[in-house]
Amino acid sequence: MGMTAQEAREDRILHELHATSGDLRRICDMFGLSITGASRYSAVLAHTGLQNA
Repeated sequence: MGMTAQEAREDRILHELHATSGDLRRICDMFGLSITGASRYSAVLAHTGLQNA
């Protein structure tokens, strides 16, 4: 794949957050994350450099 298992997991989490418009509860349930952990990932989606990506 050209990436580690951790990188693949992070990519999947970010993809799901984007697909669900930032639904933290769903991310917590799917990936076993805490609200705090899921919030860290959601902060990435709000990054201004990614608005047009």
